[in-house]
Amino acid sequence: MPILIGHRGAPLRLLENTVDSLRLARELGADAVEFDVRASRDGHPVLLHDRTLERFWGHPSPVGELTVAELRELRCAEHPTARIATLEEVAEKVDLRLVVDGKDPALVPAIVEILRRHGALGRSCFIGAPDVLGVVRDALPDAEIILSWSGTEPPGRDLLDRLRPSTINLPWKGFPESVCQAALEGGYRVWTYSVDTRADAERARSLGVEGLISNDLPGIA
Repeated sequence: MPILIGHRGAPLRLLENTVDSLRLARELGADAVEFDVRASRDGHPVLLHDRTLERFWGHPSPVGELTVAELRELRCAEHPTARIATLEEVAEKVDLRLVVDGKDPALVPAIVEILRRHGALGRSCFIGAPDVLGVVRDALPDAEIILSWSGTEPPGRDLLDRLRPSTINLPWKGFPESVCQAALEGGYRVWTYSVDTRADAERARSLGVEGLISNDLPGIA
């Protein structure tokens, strides 16, 4: 059976990257939840994908220009009860495997400290770009790393040796079958994002994909 990963929670039902959305993903059958982490002005890790707050929160500023208290005061017109989540909340309230996509290398120490303090480090893995994952690898020699890769050629040996990922995460749109095959032959697991139909899920599994990151978990189960 594939690993089912909620993409920012359950975003077709509740606002993405919120605690309620992450918890709902578990109810919908997720084995893990993926979410994005950025820094507030005062250095707190908060769950937001975009660099600015325009989408959903109706605020033009970059995330890093507001304090965590100011971020928590923002409201989403379409989801009036939703609040921007902090990593502290997620570590405390989301009892599921955490797939952490940090957007800034400088934020890695704070992410690691929070996960460790809440006893969540052992159920966390780290996904994303090489610059952030390199800092993760330096901080956590035994961390599970999932390298997101959009190239048409497989990642180079130097990068793989540096990061030591367990898994290569490939985009489903325009899925690079040759990169997938090379990863599998190299002993790596393969995940893909985002798979939102049962037909696509079956096709991905037939190609050897182990992890399906999805916006619509019931739709692919």
